[in-house]
Amino acid sequence: MTKLIPLIVEGKKIVQLSQLTIDQANDLRSWLPANSLQRLRIQGMEINDCISFETYDYWFKTHHVLSRAYETILDF
Repeated sequence: MTKLIPLIVEGKKIVQLSQLTIDQANDLRSWLPANSLQRLRIQGMEINDCISFETYDYWFKTHHVLSRAYETILDF
């Protein structure tokens, strides 16, 4: 799994869930607390599937490491 590069909007680092694969986005959504997705306006466009990069980074590190170890065990 490749780690996303954050977008910087008004000095805040964010990630759009739509940049992830469907499986990854669904996995992250199920991990997030309800109502945690943010809605932002960027150059007149509204983006409604954003989370802070810090949240994504934490999820990526914990989920990616755990998933990778699990897959490796199953490969044997």
